[in-house]
Amino acid sequence: MKFFWAAAVALSLWELLVEPLFTETVMVTCGSAGPLDWPQPVPAAQVADFLGDWLARLQPVVLALTAFWAIRSRPRGGPNASRGSSLLPATLGLAVALLPAALAEAGERLSPDMPFIWQECLHAQAAPPSFVAPRLILAWLLSPATMVLLAGIAGAGIRPRLTDLRAAGLAVAAVVLAAFLPAALIGLPVNADGTPRYAVAGVGRPHVLDLESGEPVSLLPQATRTYVQYDLIVRDTEPGHYVAALTSLSGRYFRLYRLSMSDDGRITVGERLTPTLEGTVNGLAVSTEGRIAYGRITDEASFVGTLEREWPVNGYRLQWLDARILALPDHSVLAGALATLDVGTGATGEVTAPAEHEFTRPILPLPGGRQLRALGWPTRTLVLHEGTRLVRKVLALDCGHIESLALDPTGRHVLVGVDREASEMDRSPLTGLPPCGGAPSQLLRLDLETGHTQVVPGEQGPLVQAW
Repeated sequence: MKFFWAAAVALSLWELLVEPLFTETVMVTCGSAGPLDWPQPVPAAQVADFLGDWLARLQPVVLALTAFWAIRSRPRGGPNASRGSSLLPATLGLAVALLPAALAEAGERLSPDMPFIWQECLHAQAAPPSFVAPRLILAWLLSPATMVLLAGIAGAGIRPRLTDLRAAGLAVAAVVLAAFLPAALIGLPVNADGTPRYAVAGVGRPHVLDLESGEPVSLLPQATRTYVQYDLIVRDTEPGHYVAALTSLSGRYFRLYRLSMSDDGRITVGERLTPTLEGTVNGLAVSTEGRIAYGRITDEASFVGTLEREWPVNGYRLQWLDARILALPDHSVLAGALATLDVGTGATGEVTAPAEHEFTRPILPLPGGRQLRALGWPTRTLVLHEGTRLVRKVLALDCGHIESLALDPTGRHVLVGVDREASEMDRSPLTGLPPCGGAPSQLLRLDLETGHTQVVPGEQGPLVQAW
């Protein structure tokens, strides 16, 4: 009992006096184009922090006094008497050992979150250590609270048997598994309708967006010090996996990388897929079989490529129509046709396309042979086609215009980024685009089967990349 009480006081002194001497100080610099809007903590959080700080300072003294009380008051009349008498000082010591950490946690939970951009800046420059769970377990095992608990057990005259130690070990293992195993088995979280909960939105330095809460989760990491800007991101064959085109600081070169998302919404840059390619990427698509195609444009020419070879054609907004045929919406062909490229033979061709009186924008192939088409300039209409046959109109905007689209893995739902701030040219009588008012942009979740739309909460930009 004396040993464990002494260990509790010694560990408390170590945390207060010695650990700060070995703490590394890191200078973190964050910059932002916007104003620094740092929320102030509420009074309850300030009180919790103040009390927790002072209790941490007084903890060694109070633990030492409690230990002296426990040792002096220990009766000599046998184990039955000692169990009752050792309970009160051990309970007080446990409260003293746990209160500073509990108050610090309460202060953190009561305080408002710092702005997202600052959280990501801190995470990038002072990332949390690896092996977090083993570190936490070790920290609790070597904490004053654990030593006080062991002192109470020793003071009560309880001698744990081997079966008791085995049961305690199994209980700890069960708690750890209960905390971490479900996330590993369930995988990425989903929305109520079964669609992935996270999407990648924004350009330049995109972020992972929680579609349920409307809050950003994490910024996408840079691949290298040179390749930091994301131009295009598309979903790979599995949810939570992506292919991204990152541009160099000069803007004259790009590379393709694979990305993967963890169950907490953080992206990791993985395999580099291409050498450094000259020019600007203007198209990126992954087929259902996992084949990757890209379009790039240089000062002299345009190219379409796979990971095996390239062809000198325009690949702006390219899409896979099947396992070997690419659709090239911006390649010049006659009206009522869509240019194609056979990546097996390299031959260009065309397929019949619906004759529209407006410019045709993105074409997204859907399961079952249908296509989702965005029409008009400014783009305000989404329609479903099966070949050249119009199935139905699924969305028509009264104001603003469609800026981006992203399909979910099943092809039934689509995210629609809407720019509601029409420029002066867009508001002209020629286009007939009235201003919307209210939010400058919105992100809509559209069910292509029912036509039901739902606005993603929060202030969302109109650019969504992948879902």
